[in-house]
Amino acid sequence: MDYKRANRAYLYMILSTYGLIVAVTLWYSIGGREINVLLNNAFSEIVVILPAIAAVLYSGEKLSVLVPLHKIKLSSFFLTIVYVFALFPLVAFVNTISMFFVENTVNELSGDILKMPMWLMILSIGIMGPFIEEFVFRGVLLQTYQRTGRIVGSIVLSSIMFGMMHMNFNQFGYGAVMGVMFALLVEATGSVLSSFIAHACFNTIEVVMMFTTDDFLGSASEIAEGYMGEFGDIITPLEVVYLFVLAVIFGFLAILIVRKIAQIEGRKEFFDNIPHCRKQGYKLITVPSIVAMVLCVAYMILFAIL
Repeated sequence: MDYKRANRAYLYMILSTYGLIVAVTLWYSIGGREINVLLNNAFSEIVVILPAIAAVLYSGEKLSVLVPLHKIKLSSFFLTIVYVFALFPLVAFVNTISMFFVENTVNELSGDILKMPMWLMILSIGIMGPFIEEFVFRGVLLQTYQRTGRIVGSIVLSSIMFGMMHMNFNQFGYGAVMGVMFALLVEATGSVLSSFIAHACFNTIEVVMMFTTDDFLGSASEIAEGYMGEFGDIITPLEVVYLFVLAVIFGFLAILIVRKIAQIEGRKEFFDNIPHCRKQGYKLITVPSIVAMVLCVAYMILFAIL
């Protein structure tokens, strides 16, 4: 599969998401029963994975060839868990900055999530969602884009697409950042399994925290939420600097961890040379990807206004 087909697949994902939104709106307009968060999550993931699988199969390529899911070393597994915890301050900082402009989307959904059994939410948000999203974004899209030789561009583009797929500015910000960090993990291990483990660990921690505390963005985000105040007061510049310093320190630690993982997996030389990878002249961005991003931004603006 080539990058042009990957971009068309992403456009189909966004159009399918729009279709789902319209269908749900019509369902409620005719007095349909409430769709619980479990079904909503399932539908949302289905409209992401089906276009990706269809695009790969239509290209004649095997999914098992395009998406590397081979096992990683045990030491890499444990370092991946540590890597996840190192990402929390970075995510908390980006989330805090976004809340200067928009509401915290996860907090708004928390009431619906808490109505469901915790084990079901772990299965849905902590396992199913991460597997599908990593399969699509760090698997199908990232691996396809990398065939152009533009490794950095592939990481950035697939991460932006991942953030935009959440269809709101709050999750777009830290979603894109997490996308980059998960992509680096895939580059370090050569396996999408590693990013799935990280993503599943991150989301599962969030779900458990949601059910066991009043915080919805983990231990690091508790600091950020506290600074925002009960009534959304603006935090002081000094507090922003404090969060920024934490994000930089732990972000640097995360880079050291992922480089160590690359060394363990025998990919350190490749990982360190990513910025210097040979380009083949492809631009990655095509009309379908531009249309998809415009549609995403348009909906995010509408979502923020309403």
